[in-house]
Amino acid sequence: KEYKKDFEESMKGRNLAGLEITPTLLHVKYATKIASEKEYKRDLEEGVKGKGLTALEETPDMLRAKNATQILNEKEYKKALELEIKGKGLTELALETPDFVRAKNATDIASQIKYKQLAEMEKANYTSVVDTPEIIHAQQVKNLSSQKKYKEDAEKGMAHYVPVADTPEMQRVRENQKNFSTV
Repeated sequence: KEYKKDFEESMKGRNLAGLEITPTLLHVKYATKIASEKEYKRDLEEGVKGKGLTALEETPDMLRAKNATQILNEKEYKKALELEIKGKGLTELALETPDFVRAKNATDIASQIKYKQLAEMEKANYTSVVDTPEIIHAQQVKNLSSQKKYKEDAEKGMAHYVPVADTPEMQRVRENQKNFSTV
């Protein structure tokens, strides 16, 4: 603590004018300047950023590659031009207008009306389907599951009933019912 106190009183804020300017001192100042983060970033901004690899672009191989890329891009552009515009001509461009779309929709509606008229005419000329085993089976299943048919059969059978014989089990149940009702 005393060392810091002594340093603050005697050295802090004073210039190093009393020291001689030696090559070592100059070297230390230069090294400090290079190590400074601000100087490094400023040098980076001014000297390197934005310039890219300019030294490499000047080689013949790099110039040839750059030229080939440019030619390829032009070919792709022209190819797209040929496919999208030249090959279609004015007919494709005319197909995209609102009037043409409206006319096309009207034609579609008219063709649907004609289709329905043809379908109505065909309805008059129909043929019956031969009863296949599947159809016959479906009709039988329908008759079995029909409630109306079930009730008709039940009403026919109501007139004919057979009394159930008095079994020992039935007698036991009747006796139990009497015992329950008296309790």
